[in-house]
Parts: sequence; C-alpha cells; structure tokens
Amino acid sequence: MNKIFLWIVLAVIILGLLLILLNTRMGQSGDAPVPADNSVSAPVKPAPPVAQPPLPVTPGTPADGEKLAAAGVKPSPAAVERGFAFETGEETPATAENPAPASPGTTPLTAAAHDEKAPAEVKKAEKPAPKPQPAPRKAAPAPKNQTITNFVVFVRDGGATIRLDASSPIRFKHLELTSPARVVVDLHGAWKLSEPGVPKGEMVKDVRLGKKGSDTRIVIDLHAKAKTRYILTKGKKRLDIRLDKTK
Repeated sequence: MNKIFLWIVLAVIILGLLLILLNTRMGQSGDAPVPADNSVSAPVKPAPPVAQPPLPVTPGTPADGEKLAAAGVKPSPAAVERGFAFETGEETPATAENPAPASPGTTPLTAAAHDEKAPAEVKKAEKPAPKPQPAPRKAAPAPKNQTITNFVVFVRDGGATIRLDASSPIRFKHLELTSPARVVVDLHGAWKLSEPGVPKGEMVKDVRLGKKGSDTRIVIDLHAKAKTRYILTKGKKRLDIRLDKTK
C-alpha cells in the first residue's frame, strides 16, 4: 500500500512539472515579434477638420484671462466683438460706442417718433369738454294796465269760493299757512283791484291786499284749516280758489 501511495504522489508531481513547462513555452510563443508585411499599403488621407461651435462668451475675472492666455486659448470672435479682454476680464467701452446693428426689417424707435406719438396719447387722455348748458329762461315781464274786473267771495255749504276775473291771463303762486290758518296768493305783476266784501260764513274770516316786490299779494284769513284747490278757466283769465272743510 505504501508503494502505491508513493507512485501516485510521484505521478502527480511529474504531471505538475509538465504543465508548468507547457505554460512557459506558450508564453514565450505569444511574445514573438510579428514579421513585417512587405506589401505596399495605400496612403491614408487625413480626416477633414470638424468645425467646433464657438465657446459661449461669459464675463470673467483677470485671473481667468491669464489662465486662458497661458493655455494658448484665443478669445472667440464673439468675445472680440463684445470687447472682452483676457488681460482685464472686463468689457471695453467699445460695446457702448458701437452698438450691435439692428436686424433687417426693423426700424429703431427714435426720439422724434416718440414725440409724434405723444400728442395722440394726450388727446386720448383728455376728457371731452362739457356741453354748454342753456341759460335759464327769464319770466316774461307782466303786461301793464292789468286789472281784476271782478273780485267776489261766495259762501256755500261746507266751504267758500273766491273768484277773480281779470283783463289778461293770470300767473300766480300760492302758499297755505297755519297758526293762524290763511291762504296767500301772489299775482305776477301789478294789478288794479279792490278788497271784496266778505259775507258771514264758517270758512272765510277776511280778505287783505298787499304787495310783495313787484307782485300783488292777496291774503285770505280763515276760521280753520281748509282743503284748497285753484282752478283757471276762460283762457286763464278767471281764477277760482275753492276752500273746503277738512274731515
């Protein structure tokens, strides 16, 4: 048994040595120089240069300009047009003095054009002038020689009626007052008339005449407050003042 075991170990050692030798030879054959090819090959044309897009121009600092100049990088045409200098890292005043030309088809807005538009804007802002208002009509002057031809007080059941007949149309204003109760009638203009007789009754106490400026005033004194109506007839030449008791 010991001999068999020794033979197996010896066989394994020999097999390992053979494998090592085989690997060594195979490595040496892979490093052998490749024989030169004597055939003539066609000349290779260089590839055309690919145009590179210009680098975006961004404002830099003096340190950035010095780094780019040391690296041999030249400023792009866009940077030159804008007046960018690597030495300072700032834009030169040439940018303000030489502005970029306007694109075709556009018209720059000048101060003159702005001034031409200004009046139109002012006109829109202006409000239309208010229309003139007609002057108030003045009352026509009263005709001269106006006369009350008939001035009568009628007493009736439940009230009374004061009638005035005139030579021309009557224009008047009226007012009812209390404490004491009375009715005031102002005839427009100067009128010739006399106080009427006042019969005894439950409504009218007295009738008085007077003036208010250029108008003729009639005051009717009452015993109590009354319901009053004014009726013009006969071409406004008759005025009836109806006085009725209030309920």
